[in-house]
Amino acid sequence: MLSASGTIIGIDSSTGACSIAVRCGDVLLSHLREDMARGQSERLAPMAKAGLAAAGLGFPDLDAIAVTRGPGSFTGLRIGMSFAKGLAQALGVPVFGVTGFDAVARAVFATEAAASHRVAVILESRRADLFLQLFTTGGAPDGPPVALPPQDIAAKLRQVRDAPLLLAGDAADKVLAVLDEEGAEMLQSSSITAPDAREVALIGLEMAGNGQVPLALQPLYLRAPDVTAPRAG
Repeated sequence: MLSASGTIIGIDSSTGACSIAVRCGDVLLSHLREDMARGQSERLAPMAKAGLAAAGLGFPDLDAIAVTRGPGSFTGLRIGMSFAKGLAQALGVPVFGVTGFDAVARAVFATEAAASHRVAVILESRRADLFLQLFTTGGAPDGPPVALPPQDIAAKLRQVRDAPLLLAGDAADKVLAVLDEEGAEMLQSSSITAPDAREVALIGLEMAGNGQVPLALQPLYLRAPDVTAPRAG
């Protein structure tokens, strides 16, 4: 059974960036990140090879792989997950899917500013609604992620009274813009805006250490795909 002290590569290409992180247990061995609107399919494999080389390792040294499974760019998610699946199959190692919500929340809770706070991760959807997931002061998810308009998210956050809130994610500003003074009294904004492979790898190792069997890797979609069924002829 894979332990939390194994060697793992984390992969994220779910937003406008591509990142790779190699960890051995709690030790971050290497980390590469490049901002890019496109081109992840060309850069991902060379970045993974370079990240492993910087750690003094090669692909055969990996015990597991972790990859962001959404939400995010359809193309970016497909590229990252396809690469992770192919690599896992070639190496015969497990691959763990990590949500962008969990990765962002983990980065926020690693900062001192998050002490005694709840966290709301709000991610861009490129539509009228936004993606939201709340986390407790202990870092556990507080309900499933949802897709809601900014006004509805603001109303939901106004109901949180048990602890101060930290808003994180690349769409947090859109919600802050519609919150009134009463609703914003307990709010702070985090500088963490997007998932990164460092947290993806760490969460993957924790899943392994908890004995979690990786499920079939599936993207996280919070809305039905924008597909129109063909008309009956």
